[in-house]
Amino acid sequence: MKLFYLGYFSAMGVYLPYIGLYLGTVGLSGTQIGLTASMFPLASVLMPPLWGLLSDRYGWRKHLLMAALLGAVLASLLLWQIAHSFVILLLLISVLAIALSPAIPLADAITLQWIGQRGGSYGTIRVYGSLGFLIAAIAAGNILNAVGILSLFLLLSIVFCGPFLASFFLPGQSKTNIARVKSHEFVILLRDRTLLVFLFLCMVGYGTFAAYNTFFGLYLRGLGVSTAAIGLASGMATLSELPTMVLSGVLMKRLGVKWLLLIGLGVAVVRWLAYATLTDYPMLFAFTLLHGISFASFYTAGVTFIDRRVPIHLRTTGQTAFYGTTFGLGSWAGSNLFGVLYERLHGSGMFLAAAVLCSASILGLLLLIPRNPTRMNIEISQ
Repeated sequence: MKLFYLGYFSAMGVYLPYIGLYLGTVGLSGTQIGLTASMFPLASVLMPPLWGLLSDRYGWRKHLLMAALLGAVLASLLLWQIAHSFVILLLLISVLAIALSPAIPLADAITLQWIGQRGGSYGTIRVYGSLGFLIAAIAAGNILNAVGILSLFLLLSIVFCGPFLASFFLPGQSKTNIARVKSHEFVILLRDRTLLVFLFLCMVGYGTFAAYNTFFGLYLRGLGVSTAAIGLASGMATLSELPTMVLSGVLMKRLGVKWLLLIGLGVAVVRWLAYATLTDYPMLFAFTLLHGISFASFYTAGVTFIDRRVPIHLRTTGQTAFYGTTFGLGSWAGSNLFGVLYERLHGSGMFLAAAVLCSASILGLLLLIPRNPTRMNIEISQ
């Protein structure tokens, strides 16, 4: 699992910091960039329920993950070869997004199963993903600076080969965790008010990260920052995740899941306000180093909350619901919203709006969500 996370997030370190630059270079408008970037989160909304059902009902976690990564390799190659217009680019990025939509929920379910059987902390395994993103973001910045941003998808296809090969060696799904999941169990999940409110507020809070993920590189380029320097900022931001990932288990024991989540989103508000008011690259770089606290705290606390809330036999379903609403619907809405705001209000106005929305999410979580989750009681169908 450590090798998988290392490889998968190395690919994300190639894609995420530079996709905005790539789309801007090929002549897309801010609205078109937001729409194209939103295909990844949209696929994460629509597809994970199917993957979660197939995985939990038939025990296909490992095989679905292998198929997803093979699809990512092939789609990336097609993007490099034939994506010469907005329509084709949008279509092929949609294919890539569909291929990757089950990857992290399935991987997280495998990891959490392993931890449940052997012990350990999710953060100490997931931290290898942050390490991979760090190395790849910096390396890709230098490579693309030398060969040109149009080689982005060729580089991406090469890097995706790593997690694809690692997926062959992942543990299979335990037979004891394969249950006959019935439709009424999903209905009961949807009737859980605490779960639904938690998912909605996380969707709003993480949706503001789309301003950073999609437009920060383009924003820095507008300030005259080089591709290599943008990659350095992205890589150092990911480096700052490592301490929080490693210490997340300890932090949750001391603070509780809810407070770690609130700290993460609170630090995000500070970042968005800094980006809205500062234009000096060294200062922007310094505030980007807060990414580790903001993202890693939110991510590890969110995954843990869901794992402790949903029944064990619906573990993959719970993770796909969290991933789909937060990283999916939240990022999709955020990418489109901030695409329009970037065009009309530029970077400062966009990040100010992100700070307001993230603050509203914090207030809701503070008032409506219990300090620590308790597991729902649903009997496994025979």
